[in-house]
This record gives sequence, structure tokens and C-alpha cells, in this order.
Amino acid sequence: MPDSVSSIESYDSDEPPPLEINNKQLLACATNILGTLCTSAVPMTRGVNHEVFLLSFEAKGNTHPGLAQAGHRCIARFTRVNSVDATRRDASEVAALRYLKCKTDIPVPEVYHQDLGLDNPVGAPYTLMEYIQGRHLYKLWDALDLVAKKAVLSQIATVVAKFASLRFQSIGSLNDEGIVGPLITPATNIRRGPFFSTKEYLLSFVSTDNISSPELIQLFGQIQTELDAFFTKTKEDSGLAPPFAMIHADFDGQNMLFIEQPGGLPPKLAGIIDFEYSYTGPLYYLFEYPIFIQDVSWSKELYPINAILRPHFVREILNKLPDEESRRILIACMNSKSYTLNSFQSSFMFIESTENGLIELAKSYLRCVREGTHPAYMGRLDYTAELYLADGSVSMAEPTGDSCFQE
Repeated sequence: MPDSVSSIESYDSDEPPPLEINNKQLLACATNILGTLCTSAVPMTRGVNHEVFLLSFEAKGNTHPGLAQAGHRCIARFTRVNSVDATRRDASEVAALRYLKCKTDIPVPEVYHQDLGLDNPVGAPYTLMEYIQGRHLYKLWDALDLVAKKAVLSQIATVVAKFASLRFQSIGSLNDEGIVGPLITPATNIRRGPFFSTKEYLLSFVSTDNISSPELIQLFGQIQTELDAFFTKTKEDSGLAPPFAMIHADFDGQNMLFIEQPGGLPPKLAGIIDFEYSYTGPLYYLFEYPIFIQDVSWSKELYPINAILRPHFVREILNKLPDEESRRILIACMNSKSYTLNSFQSSFMFIESTENGLIELAKSYLRCVREGTHPAYMGRLDYTAELYLADGSVSMAEPTGDSCFQE
């Protein structure tokens, strides 16, 4: 291979250009770090934030056990934009992975090494981590039958319950010491927090600090007023109060790896990946349906099966929680899903937007909150959320939306 390699020859003009990696230095560094000769580095994928290479090693000698299990391979992931914010993000992700490895048996990649120096000999900040074999769930899901889908959801529910077992007294991102520090999010470059209440946390996303647009300042002020009113009527047991839990910021099928099994057995969970922007946060946002079992109007044929899978998922989490208090909070969270909180998350918490974009989002959010008729899940406007009883069974009564928070 040439001394410099790049994952893709062409790129979109609004993206950073492909990295120019010093291949010889990469192979040498990987060999030195893992104690086994690294023989090749092959480009795999490229996203907005990272380029990923698959490294191969000699299958002889004192091979690192993680490499042997992964077929003598590991991942090298490079940061595409050299900046302090990107460094903090990637350092926090590794901190989360190491914390999970230490505190749980959730299958996450082992981190072998990280060098976030902006001028390291390889050519870009990088992380070497375990290569987990498996297929992304989104590539398998549609072809699975109901029994297999239930089995997959049961395994995902186990992960959710383990996230819930990790308790923190503040909201933020983990640092190198495994301590909660300032929140790292794509929505803003401003370091904020940690926060000690969900209200304080949410209000930080509509802060008028460092905003130049008078219109956006006014709109954010109105949203602050709506959130103040919402939290005034919020129950303390709704999953918004501390202690907080670990939350994967993009807990979807593209970040869940499964191994297909012979003999008609359901796929087996192999790993949960991509913990960038993971954070400690309220149980309300942890106890959530995966997006692939939420209804969307363009897939009406899935409504009946999703209606079976959603309660199954909740019951599976319920059965894996350790005590009555945890189970009570789960049911409270699922019964109090609201547009006010769910749409706030999708509009302001995990997207990067210009001030003009935020103005349009704020207008739409305020209009819908004030109308008070919009469901928590917006993929299907006629969706009526399930209302759960204490044992996880579904009540036939109509749920009450935001009023579930009221005394």
C-alpha cells in the first residue's frame, strides 16, 4: 500500500476532505501497541466525524487475546476534524466505553489505545479498539419473524436494564477519570454542566447566551416559560429526578451488532458500538422504545406487529430490573411520554443547527406544545400510546399524555 491512504477517493463539498494517513506509521504504531505485527490497514467506512480502518495482524506468536478472538483484526478510527471539541468528544466516548467495561458485562468494544494529539506521527487523532464481528441490526430486522424479533428485543432490554443500573447524581459526559463532567453534544460547542436536575439540563439547550438573533432570543424565552410550566406540574417519580443513568445517544439498529445463528435460532447480540455523545441523563430518556418499533405513517403494514413488540420490550425491561422502585419508575416513564419532552429532544438536543434553523424549529415546537394535541411519537399522527399497568400489561384505557405528569 502507499505511505498515505484515504478511505474514499471523492467526498461531498460540505464535508471535511478525506484524511491523509501515514500508513507506515499507522502499522508501526499498531504493532508496537499490541505487540503483534500489523500487516495491513484497509479503509472501511467514513462518516461526518470519523474515518474507520480495519487493521490486520500476524496470526502467530504472542497474539493479543482480543485480536485472536476477532480474527487477528482491530479497528483504527480517525477523527476527521482536528479541534479541541472533537478531542473532548472522542476522549469522552473512550471514557464511557472503559467505564462500561469495568462496571458491566455489556458487550462494548475494548479500547486498546488512544492518541488524540493533533500532530501525532500517524497524521490524525486516532483510537485503536476491538473489532466486534456481527451484522448491524438494521440489516437483519425486516427479515426476522415475530419470534426472532422478540428474542432480539429481549437482549436489547437487558442492555437497557444494565444502563439503568449505573447511577449518577448529575447529568453530563464522562471524563478520563470516569467522573461526570461538562456535557458534550453536537447541538452546541459550548461546554455546559454538569447539571443536577433535568429542568436545568433542558433549559441549557434554549439558553439565550451567545445568541445574536433577537427573534431567536424571544422564541427561546417563550420555550423557557413553557418548560417552567411543564416542570411545575411534574411528578417526582416520573424518571426525571436523580439518580440518573447511562444513555447511549443513538441507540438504534445501526449501532447494534448481532451474529446470525444456525438452526433457525434468533440472532445473538455481539456488541453495542458508537458511544460518541453518550451521557448520564434522566431515566425518562433511557426508558424509550427503539425507533424501529415505533410506528411511521409510511409503513402502516407494521402497525400490528409493532403493537405486539412495544409491550414485549417494556415487559422484558421490567423483568430485568432489580427492585420494585426501578420497575415503578419504568412504568411511570412509559406512561408519561409527551410531545413536550420527546420533541424537545429531537429538536434541540442532538442536532447542530444555524440560528435560522433554530428559529424554525422553535416556532414549530411552540405551536405544537401550545396546541397540546400532538403525540409523543410523531411518526404516526393518529398514534395512541400504550398505557401500562404495574405488571407491564397494557391497559385498555386511554392514556392521558402530558397529564400523566400531574398530581
